[in-house]
Amino acid sequence: MLKQILEVCDLLDSPKASGMQFKELLQERGADIVEVTTVGGEKGSTDFIKVVVKGTDPRAPKLGVVGRLGGVGARPLQLGLVSDADGAIVALACAFKLAE
Repeated sequence: MLKQILEVCDLLDSPKASGMQFKELLQERGADIVEVTTVGGEKGSTDFIKVVVKGTDPRAPKLGVVGRLGGVGARPLQLGLVSDADGAIVALACAFKLAE
């Protein structure tokens, strides 16, 4: 799991980080369904990502990782991650691990 956390941190630390970038990576890892919805306003935009990883037994209980996440960065004024990024990092790292 540490591997996925470090990978997500590196990806989010980029000024070019986007939901579509994560969609491609999650699909490469085996995620069955990845949906990205971008919501924008005057001050910027936010990407919402929904990931579905099917299990081996369709009758088994389902697991959801849901986050109400704060901001990831203060782009373009500041480079790097903000302290609120921890929730997004863990949620995306869990999705990476489950997709593998």
